[in-house]
Amino acid sequence: MLKHFQNAFRTFTNLQKYDMTIIHDLSVVKQIPNGYTVLVGGFGLCGIPEFCIQALKESDVKDLTVVSNNCGTIDDGLGHLLNKGSLKRVIASYSGENKNLSNKYFNGEIELELIPQGTLAEKIRAAGAGIPAFYTHTGVDTVVELGGNVIKYKFGGGQVEIASKPKPVEIFNGKKFIREDAIRGDFALIKAHRADTNGNLQFVGTARNFNEDMVKAAKTTIVEVDEIVPNGTFGFDQIHVNGIYVDYVYRGGAYHKSIERLMYDQATYRADPAYKAPKNSVVRDRIAKRAALEFQNGMYVNLGIGIPTLIPAFLDPQLIIHSHTEIGAIGVGDYPKPGHELGDLVNAGKESITLKMGSSTFSSSDSFAIVRGGHLDLTVLGAMQVNRQGDIANWVIPGKMVKGMGGAMDLVASGSKVLVVMEHTAKGEKKLLSECSLPITGRRKVDQLITDKAVFHKRNGELVLTEIASDTNLEYIRQNTGFELIIADDLKSFQV
Repeated sequence: MLKHFQNAFRTFTNLQKYDMTIIHDLSVVKQIPNGYTVLVGGFGLCGIPEFCIQALKESDVKDLTVVSNNCGTIDDGLGHLLNKGSLKRVIASYSGENKNLSNKYFNGEIELELIPQGTLAEKIRAAGAGIPAFYTHTGVDTVVELGGNVIKYKFGGGQVEIASKPKPVEIFNGKKFIREDAIRGDFALIKAHRADTNGNLQFVGTARNFNEDMVKAAKTTIVEVDEIVPNGTFGFDQIHVNGIYVDYVYRGGAYHKSIERLMYDQATYRADPAYKAPKNSVVRDRIAKRAALEFQNGMYVNLGIGIPTLIPAFLDPQLIIHSHTEIGAIGVGDYPKPGHELGDLVNAGKESITLKMGSSTFSSSDSFAIVRGGHLDLTVLGAMQVNRQGDIANWVIPGKMVKGMGGAMDLVASGSKVLVVMEHTAKGEKKLLSECSLPITGRRKVDQLITDKAVFHKRNGELVLTEIASDTNLEYIRQNTGFELIIADDLKSFQV
């Protein structure tokens, strides 16, 4: 009798806690109802659940709210669902290079709710932990706090139909914080590398990104993997996510694992003319070369997309620099050699990368815990506009261009030194202004600014001109700067 009771109890326990099901088709994905909220793992095309997305594409589902870091590309990833018209709202941090998304957004065909990347990751992590809301300094004094960011235009564009609302704020230790609510999904579609028959998961490289947070934050979780292995294959300390969060596991076939920006090391481009190196302007190289002088041995740094990614080529090779990328890694190395690129290993700019010895990878929420926790020494970003007080704008031109804030709002609010690198003018237009005319990324956040013509340091709350390029003069800087210059007494020249 006792043995019978123990067996029955064991069966009941398994049903309640280990009811993960290995499935051999994705009909469960095709049955997702209209109007549901679906969390989709991945960052760009890295770590996306390719087969689950294809299954949704093959279904007749519509009016979905999709939560993901971005919306794929024009012809890959979530771009398939966008093109088919399956999506009602996209909640993301970055619209990426998907022009179809921005076109539909500006034409009033889709809702686009942009959220700072670290905040988005934490909203999802909080939901999985049963936390309904949290406070963050990211987005303070921007449209994130104040509201008014356009979520949907009326059909045909121009007029606003839905705008974001102001957020509640609180003061902690004399500093303002925004309250952000958690995001929980009805379904989560996840890509992992391996699962065992208990549903325990392992990830590879930077494909962990949002997958590791989203797997815990939905009512029903479907995980597709490269391989399913017997229970006991993983050591107890080798499991990234416990199977308690997993409902279904599906073994995929041949994955594309596309790399959006395939980059190789400089030696490859020099040695083989068959490989065409990206064309960097002399101006951009000049900025990167000057910015490299700001790096000190042992620094933990974050390099934004664009000009910041050029800086490593100009660093003193004797320096030890720990490079952090928002997608979830510290210890980013050189670009790979041909044949050594991995679709599961890219940086925040979706470029192929390598990792140095001693590097590590982690989830998106852990990546931004590093940022928000003030653990970085230096953040380097590009910008569209900067004013004399150090306000920065770099994520949207209303009605014309929307990239999204990505991780920039989190990074400028982190407390690390913020170095902005950008061209002094753009098509003859001034970028250094008395007031930013574009929606700002952060107020009073810029500590240093390097352009192709000048260097500014913040002193007493304002940017002070400290250096000018050797091939320019003070009059040019005055004429092409939109605020009255404060000139350092020890004004220097830097070589170009």
